[in-house]
Amino acid sequence: MATAPETSSSANAGPFGIGVIGTGIMGRKMIAALQQHPRFRVVAAWDPDANALQAALAQASGVRAAAGVDSLVDDAAVQAIYIASPPAWHAGAVSRVLQAGKGCFCEKPLTHDITEAEALREAVLQSRLPFAVNFPFARGTAAGRMRSIVQSGELGPVVSARIHLRFARWPRAWQAGASTWLAGPAEGGFTREVLSHFAFQALRLFGPAAVADVELQREPGQAETALRARWVHREVQVSVDAAVAGEVADDNRFEVQGERGSVALTGWSRLDCRGEVSERVDNTAHTLDGLAALLEGRAEHGLASIDEATAVVRCIETMLRR
Repeated sequence: MATAPETSSSANAGPFGIGVIGTGIMGRKMIAALQQHPRFRVVAAWDPDANALQAALAQASGVRAAAGVDSLVDDAAVQAIYIASPPAWHAGAVSRVLQAGKGCFCEKPLTHDITEAEALREAVLQSRLPFAVNFPFARGTAAGRMRSIVQSGELGPVVSARIHLRFARWPRAWQAGASTWLAGPAEGGFTREVLSHFAFQALRLFGPAAVADVELQREPGQAETALRARWVHREVQVSVDAAVAGEVADDNRFEVQGERGSVALTGWSRLDCRGEVSERVDNTAHTLDGLAALLEGRAEHGLASIDEATAVVRCIETMLRR
């Protein structure tokens, strides 16, 4: 069984060497953020698409191209791997990283299959290696403030909770480079890509949930166009209303109504509390602070755990297989 890497102060004196699997939209964004963070150094990257890899490296000074997954994972200069591939690649990549005894930060969703997610959960727990899944709400300022307000009882007993998502088109225009898999039902769709974030937030807010009352619309061979559902938590029910609606501005909102007021997470990183809406901020640096804490072996890293990521997969895939 692999054991956690050395976490002494001497081992953490310098930046962590990071290897990147997948240099699409998210991979390129994360490489740029990692290079700006003092606790990380991006050592090498790999993508099965040579053009995507070269395009990413052209914008990432000092990062070399790996010959493949094995050479990247086994690179002695790499302490941890960031996985930004489509979901179907996650299980194999995570398993390979665990085999190498290194830390792993995987994009959400953990996988697109419940059985696969459960197997990964068992492997990660047995390995005792640093592992987390990238749900930005985990350390997001607005998301964290929303959880604090609701869980402190400031709003009084919760009366209702609802998630509202709208998209002009799917995939979205900026996702054109990944449209091959994002537009299909096997790995893509807004439920996995977007609603999963809000499922994570709901689970942190209210605890475990059961899925009920699912209404799913999609054409054969295509990702869903509308989804309505209800999540039943121990004391709260969350209603979900999500759709591709044509000529509308993309919109997302998670609102919790209590007897003494309401709070909402909107526009990804704005907090709407009693009519006052905060400015939108980029929380990527906060996420990477958490990654540094995870790799240092600190329990308070705040990132999404394997248990949380697996619970999200159960919720999402239960709705999609209806």
